[in-house]
Amino acid sequence: MVTSITQLKKLSIAAFLAVAGLSLGGCGELYERTDFAKTVQGKSDAEVTKAVGKPASVDTSNPGRVTWTYTSTTFDVNNANKRDAKTIVVLKPEAAGGKLRAVEILYE
Repeated sequence: MVTSITQLKKLSIAAFLAVAGLSLGGCGELYERTDFAKTVQGKSDAEVTKAVGKPASVDTSNPGRVTWTYTSTTFDVNNANKRDAKTIVVLKPEAAGGKLRAVEILYE
């Protein structure tokens, strides 16, 4: 009887870990607003992609103000850790035809 209870406990723990791993595996990185801003502010478009991944959408309709939108990537510690539906990174060229740099972060 002791063996079956021990085995049952081990099986329960293994099942819990498997479910937890699968649940968390589907989640992308989640950043507190200040940490996200520190990670991307002033960085080139390539550096932003490397640091936080590809955005959900990109708007290049205005080459002087390109916006990258991330979904459910940031949260606000001043609002009960509520996730932001959108985090928008505004990138502008350093000079005419220059590299894009993150100059502003907006949270919605």
